[in-house]
Amino acid sequence: MSGIYNISCVIIATLLIAIPAMAQNTQITWIGQSGFMIQSEGGPTVIADPPSPTLGYPIPNVEANAVSITHNHGDHNYVAGVKGNFTLVDGRPVTTRTQMTAANMPFVLIPGFHDGQNGAASGPNTIVQWTQSGLRFAHFGDMGQDSLTEAQLADLQNLDVAFIPAGGYFTVDADQEAALVNQIGARITILMHYRTALGGPAQAASLPAVATPFANVVYKPSSVTISKAALPRTREVWVMEPLSSAEVVNAASFTPGAPVAPASLATVLGNFAGASTQGATQIPLPATLGQTQVQINGAAVPLAYVSTNQINLQIPGALAPGQYLVDVRVAGQTAARSTVTVVTRAPGVFTIVNADGSLNSSSTPARSGDTIQIYGTGQGPSSGTSGVADGAAAPNTPALTRGLPTITVGGVKATVQRSALAPGQVGVWQITVTVPSGTAKGAVPLTMSTGGQTTVTTLAIQ
Repeated sequence: MSGIYNISCVIIATLLIAIPAMAQNTQITWIGQSGFMIQSEGGPTVIADPPSPTLGYPIPNVEANAVSITHNHGDHNYVAGVKGNFTLVDGRPVTTRTQMTAANMPFVLIPGFHDGQNGAASGPNTIVQWTQSGLRFAHFGDMGQDSLTEAQLADLQNLDVAFIPAGGYFTVDADQEAALVNQIGARITILMHYRTALGGPAQAASLPAVATPFANVVYKPSSVTISKAALPRTREVWVMEPLSSAEVVNAASFTPGAPVAPASLATVLGNFAGASTQGATQIPLPATLGQTQVQINGAAVPLAYVSTNQINLQIPGALAPGQYLVDVRVAGQTAARSTVTVVTRAPGVFTIVNADGSLNSSSTPARSGDTIQIYGTGQGPSSGTSGVADGAAAPNTPALTRGLPTITVGGVKATVQRSALAPGQVGVWQITVTVPSGTAKGAVPLTMSTGGQTTVTTLAIQ
């Protein structure tokens, strides 16, 4: 099993080296609640609706050039926590449409309401629209109106990024949220103002409820870099991770921000001072390695590998879809915290084994029509899950998954013969697949989809 975990280490090292710098990029960071930090490469930094730290979301130690406030509630107006000699874009006193310039950027303040009763219940709320690095942004604060007026819409045309409240509780509910997203038609809609595992009002909705109105939510990490030239071709609704001191990824795919599945293998990345480097030497996997323990939803989980910057573990098999707190503890003290989003299935591929038992690569390719073995994780429920405890090896009698993944090779649907837990392994998924006849030679994309989640890898064909 150690070979599979070593593959994960190689993949993350490769990714960190391969990411190139791009000109004219803008980085969006979700602080939490309705707080965002928007940083132009070599340009200004905007912090929108900075939340009070009592919500559980510290404001980054970054100097801002502009700070926007949509209304006068403590989870949106913590200006005292922002550093820098910034211009305040203050929507609190706004009663009529107002234009202003801050950090050489044009802002439009659009008056509105925190509720569907013209502010009678919760007061006013100002929509803040601005242009930064050629991108049109709009922050909707605690939008509670049933719909936008024609006057408001006039300033909200052709948006590239819209920050929309999604947790209910004095803002729009799920149905209104979906209608608002359709009415605005932004290229990217980012959901905000809902309860996460790190904080937020207890009365607000959380995942997966806030994403329910949308069929194809795109999961993203806490910071995402975009540019005008590289916007998605079709409209997308994003669910981002709140900013934290660690990050949890699928141990096979290492896709930032992507959800994981129950009983799958995951990797926590961060700075875990005091942790000693060691791997598990036995199965069942232990809940403690050295002085390091990871708790998810308050319970210690099986650990496969620990170091000062990476921990490989198994996600508890009993977790329902949702978002959970991850607490990395060293010598009994919290070293880092993060969130992890759990969905029913979340595929990732470690490696592919050819029909002759060799690892698939450009020098050892498969053949069209061969039967190959895909080893991954993220399989979700299986017929034998109830008999496989967390941290324990899968039985020799195949524990079949509930349903087969859809796999295409070079765009052609492949025949999946079996999908099960890999015998003798912890949290490893083994899929037996026949490569379609006539598949083109060379490095072709292999796509695996299940439970609404997709991963893509490469299969070498001769």
